[in-house]
Amino acid sequence: MSNKAQKASVVSNGSRWIRFAILIIIGLFLITAPQFVGTAFVSLVTKFFIFAILAMSLDIVFGYAGLWSFCHAAIFGVAGYTAGILAISRGITSFWLTAPAGILMAGVTAAIFGVIALRVSKLYFLIVTLALGQLIYGIALQWKSVTHGYDGLWNVPFPPDIGFANTPVSYYYFTLIVAVICAVLLYLITRSPFGHSLEGIRDNETRMRSLGYNTWLFKYIAFIIGGLFAGVAGIVYVHYNSVMNVYDVGLAASGIIILMLIIGGAGRLWGAIIGSLVFVFLQFFVSLFTPARWPLIMGVVFILVAMFLREGIWGYLNKLFNRVVNRGSATS
Repeated sequence: MSNKAQKASVVSNGSRWIRFAILIIIGLFLITAPQFVGTAFVSLVTKFFIFAILAMSLDIVFGYAGLWSFCHAAIFGVAGYTAGILAISRGITSFWLTAPAGILMAGVTAAIFGVIALRVSKLYFLIVTLALGQLIYGIALQWKSVTHGYDGLWNVPFPPDIGFANTPVSYYYFTLIVAVICAVLLYLITRSPFGHSLEGIRDNETRMRSLGYNTWLFKYIAFIIGGLFAGVAGIVYVHYNSVMNVYDVGLAASGIIILMLIIGGAGRLWGAIIGSLVFVFLQFFVSLFTPARWPLIMGVVFILVAMFLREGIWGYLNKLFNRVVNRGSATS
């Protein structure tokens, strides 16, 4: 091996260990943070965990498969409404019954929507998914005897058999565990041959089709996987918020998830996490001072990212990290 190759290998190993150390520090901070901060911060970070799951679930569809889906919030809402309706109207409060039911309904909804929407592509796919999302919104709005219309589902009971107490700190740890499991599973999916195939379809579907790949099937499976993980987020959300209403399933909600991905960096799970982090904390702190203008601030952030950080915040941070590591290795 040449000196140049040896140096590149050392730099790569050093970069990997630095990333691992940073990940450990972040993990330790998240585990110990509730012991040092107030309930408001704990609740805010719990919300971030939920939106991180939701953003990562859409990243499989949008970032990796290249599908501009505007019905993701509707699929998320189907899971939340299912769990809420079972708990309020049917008296089924067991988490181990309502959660699988909600996730299953989200998966079924994604499977049905995928068959319809994937008959077209590009702009037409976006329009069809927008219409399908509005269909769920209309059902949630008009089926008042079940969904309570604009009022939504209130006081969704906390599941007694979840294994965690009904306290902000306890639910924080539960949500953290769920978010980590989802992140690991999604990471394994994106690093698998299936995930690499999705990236190939996103970049050049015609070439992938000529190589013998059933591109429709790959995109369809990705759409269902995204829907299932969106269902997980919906289940965790409805018990966190104790409320599920039509605003959670509308077009604006789907747009916000896509906004998270673009700001953080689509096609990278870390980008989805950072985008959700920016959104949740920016919304909170801006709303403290100008509650009615946080969408304006969010729009400005989006424009700045689109103009100066084409690959999102994570893309810029990743390049900056690599530059610092390479410069440090060059001077050593």
